Amino acid sequence: MMTINKFFFLLLLCLIRFSVCAQTEDSVQTYLVSSISKATGNIKWIYPDGLDHLIEKYKTENFREPGLDGFRVQVFSDGGNNAKDRALKVQNSLKEVYPDLDVYLSYNQPNFRVRCGNNRSKAEARKLQLEIIQQYPGCFIVRDLIRTVK
Repeated sequence: MMTINKFFFLLLLCLIRFSVCAQTEDSVQTYLVSSISKATGNIKWIYPDGLDHLIEKYKTENFREPGLDGFRVQVFSDGGNNAKDRALKVQNSLKEVYPDLDVYLSYNQPNFRVRCGNNRSKAEARKLQLEIIQQYPGCFIVRDLIRTVK
């Protein structure tokens, strides 16, 4: 059974190798650029069939959510009686101490959560965590959908 799998794998590698070698640089170039006018400096682009459809599909899939993947620092998470009141107190105290920091209160049943920051990288979130860890010793970094514009 293993030898059959190895045989098909080697056959697939050989086919891929020969199909890549068969494509020349000229054929790729003519597929993308039709003509270049040196006098006016204009370039006429020719796209493969269906490329416009793929670009539109990419846009709809990737820009569906109003933000992008990033990191925040979670300061508070609690459920039960008066959890919302406690979360609002933590949110307000965080806004008082750090007025330029974006602070978010969310509810994901059964917990209220207070998260802060809009960090693109984990290193940025770690820097923020080190700033606020003295007041909120239980804070930690979480992945979240962050805003891109205000």
